[in-house]
Amino acid sequence: MPRKITLLAWAAQQFDPPPVENTLRIWARNGRIIPPPVKIGRTYWVEPTAKHIAEVMADDRLVNRLRCR
Repeated sequence: MPRKITLLAWAAQQFDPPPVENTLRIWARNGRIIPPPVKIGRTYWVEPTAKHIAEVMADDRLVNRLRCR
């Protein structure tokens, strides 16, 4: 099982500049990060390979377009 990192560390790896912490927390609460983060105390922990739902959906649409050809 890969080591989990904090939500802020994940955002710094995924985005430049990263979204503010409140936005990241909203994403975590609303299930917009796949696989979902785990909240322990006040900290959200995320797998380093996690993706924002928009990226997952964009990948899915690309796959569907390529299959239709």
